[in-house]
Amino acid sequence: MLLACAAGTLGAQQPTAGQQKPRVLPYPIDLPASYVAAVEAGTRTMDGRPGAKHWTNSAHYDIAMELDVENKRVIGKAVMTYHNRSPKALRQLIVHLRQNMMKPGMQRTRTIRTTAGLELGEVALDGEALGRRARTRDTRLYVRLPKSLQPGEKTTLSIDYSYEVPKAGTAPRNGHEDDDVFYLAYWYPQFAVYDDVAGWVADPYKGNGEFYMGYADYDLAITAPSGYLVRATGELTNAKEVLRPAAIKALAKARKSRDIVPVISREDLEAGKVTKPGKKKLTWKFHAENVRDTAVSIARTYVWDATHAVVKDKHGSGKDGVAMIHSVYEPNARAWRRSAEYARHTIEYMSEMVFPYPWPQMTACEGIIGGGMEFPMMTIVGQRGSAGTIAHELIHMWFPMIVGSNEKRYAWQDEGFTSFWTTLCRDDFQDRTVGPKSAVMGFGAAVRRGLDVVCMRHADTYGTDSFGFASYSKPAAVLHQLRGMLGDDTFFGAFRRYTRDWAYKHPMPYDFFHAFSDHAGQDLEPYFRTWFFEKWPLDHAVGKVTTGKSKTTVIVEDRGRAMHPCVVEATMVDDSTARQTVDAAHWRGNRYAKVQFPGQVKKVVIDPDIQALDKDRRNNSWEAEGDSAKKSAGKDKKRVDR
Repeated sequence: MLLACAAGTLGAQQPTAGQQKPRVLPYPIDLPASYVAAVEAGTRTMDGRPGAKHWTNSAHYDIAMELDVENKRVIGKAVMTYHNRSPKALRQLIVHLRQNMMKPGMQRTRTIRTTAGLELGEVALDGEALGRRARTRDTRLYVRLPKSLQPGEKTTLSIDYSYEVPKAGTAPRNGHEDDDVFYLAYWYPQFAVYDDVAGWVADPYKGNGEFYMGYADYDLAITAPSGYLVRATGELTNAKEVLRPAAIKALAKARKSRDIVPVISREDLEAGKVTKPGKKKLTWKFHAENVRDTAVSIARTYVWDATHAVVKDKHGSGKDGVAMIHSVYEPNARAWRRSAEYARHTIEYMSEMVFPYPWPQMTACEGIIGGGMEFPMMTIVGQRGSAGTIAHELIHMWFPMIVGSNEKRYAWQDEGFTSFWTTLCRDDFQDRTVGPKSAVMGFGAAVRRGLDVVCMRHADTYGTDSFGFASYSKPAAVLHQLRGMLGDDTFFGAFRRYTRDWAYKHPMPYDFFHAFSDHAGQDLEPYFRTWFFEKWPLDHAVGKVTTGKSKTTVIVEDRGRAMHPCVVEATMVDDSTARQTVDAAHWRGNRYAKVQFPGQVKKVVIDPDIQALDKDRRNNSWEAEGDSAKKSAGKDKKRVDR
């Protein structure tokens, strides 16, 4: 936390006439006309809260699917009911067919091995075949309605479909490993989002940018060969029809015990005791409410561990609740042996710090991909996935699963938030406090290498390396810096308010900016403009230091473009310390600040807590040496970015 000014004075200092040059100030954030219209319509507010007239459309999916293991195919039927809760009549529906990204000739941001995509059978609306009223364009299906869907009305679209499951490694986020493991993502047709700002938002799926999805309830019936363990988004509703009595007994124990309980052990796996015997195929049924997507894991080589997380205040009024924790993985995946423990800690930590985990279960799956990917109540992480990766994917349950931002257009609003919280969650698990400093230092090192990029860009417009920095590392570091600037009470209070207000809704970046400014009681627009819309470096440096027995004067130079508070710490000859802060507003018209400390100083350090995103810390300190003073390395560096 930054400390208030100590004794002494702050003021502009101009060592040499003419060296002060006018600096560029952050422009105001221009709000899109559609966002302004939403504010005027009462669905959003300028204090970062949803408006009194805010609405979201909803849906219900009833999906029956069978996995043909031999032919690596999914055959399904989706009955999809759309509820228009907006104040406008809708003339069309738009449906995502994301498996079409795999078809030859599609625009992509990933290297893949092509398939035939999502193969459609009959498409019907309220029981009537649509024919030419339904047309496919790239990864989207446009359905022209025979009559407008009025506010408050529902309509049901049914689609028969099938597709080839790609081999693991030839497609993003889903695939199969021989006949052993199948992980199904974007495996069904899904309604696009119709929101209060832009209407229909249906960007084509190209592979790199992730998703923008509406909230819905799901009923799934998933048929797979006997002996295959099936996990999916939602709660298993027919356990007695698919599991052996011993597994059901183990699950009941895990609901009450803090131990990690083996539901299917290595011995069970080797003995073929995975599912209920007697049938060649089994249908697993799952139910999920108020989620934005669903994923499915089907495997015959997994063991299954279970425990539960205690979710504080899950039921409101201080009433705690329980969320079941499941971990499925291959027995030789040594890094996964504590995965249920990692998952439990993450759910409990985020529930206490941000928002109570709302759903009945969380499943962490091992396999098929090198990194990780999140889905509601489900994650997939590679065999060598670290504890940090498992935590990261589970923290996505809050961003964007609870807070449903648009990942494609503003990837930092979920990946950056999740990266920030991953740092704190892992520190808490390991009882340490190294994560924030590491993130801040890493940012500075990247900027020195010329790797800075702007955050406010569509995910499909980045290269692979720049996407990671702009969406993960940079926004996480910017949040660590903001926490230092605002202090823990204000910062975490603002985050909790933002999450609570926008749970199961679709916030834009401007809602986040406004919420933090309103909660903090200060104008943070220049801060957000600087760090999310620009790539302006911050570079504070120790200039001249004049020290004597009665007082020491430090000239602090601002060599960058970003304006940020500057904490200056002085160590006296008796080893006591004092701090002063040069406020960000001072730098609006000045390149120098004079900071005075009473007494003789032997050391000066800028940003001693390592909270500011300073790109060059080599010029951040000074130490006395004999009767002379020396600056740290970089004293002769030219002043840049004026």
